[in-house]
Amino acid sequence: MANTAIEIPFYIAKDGEPLTGAAAEMEFESLKTLGGVDKSASAPAISEVSGGWYKFGVAYGQAPFEAGDIVGVIDADKDEVNGLANAERYIPVEVRLDFYALARLVNKMSQDKLIGDMLIKNDNGETILKLGITDGETTLDRAPGVVS
Repeated sequence: MANTAIEIPFYIAKDGEPLTGAAAEMEFESLKTLGGVDKSASAPAISEVSGGWYKFGVAYGQAPFEAGDIVGVIDADKDEVNGLANAERYIPVEVRLDFYALARLVNKMSQDKLIGDMLIKNDNGETILKLGITDGETTLDRAPGVVS
């Protein structure tokens, strides 16, 4: 079962006006995990929503979002045909696993009482995210502020 993609919207303006029709000029300048692993080779496609809004989609467990949170910079004028100033051109973005956690506030959730796995479901009862709790280890210790 694959996790459902979440869409990350962002806005682009040129001289204060919405920039439209520019999706073909956009690409990820960089895309990395918080640990610094380059994920640019699996960067998602960018598409236009409308009125200066654009989006890209990722699904947890699938590249580039298979190893935890990712951060990146979108170049909104890769070939410099839109004449954007640097402040308009480079858009920082982030995708965090907690974006899915927010879904728990508004979607149905079930949890296996024996193994702890959680399923977050949409209104149709379809699973949009599976958080597998089980693994090969018998214990897992976590300490706040310590990167594992």
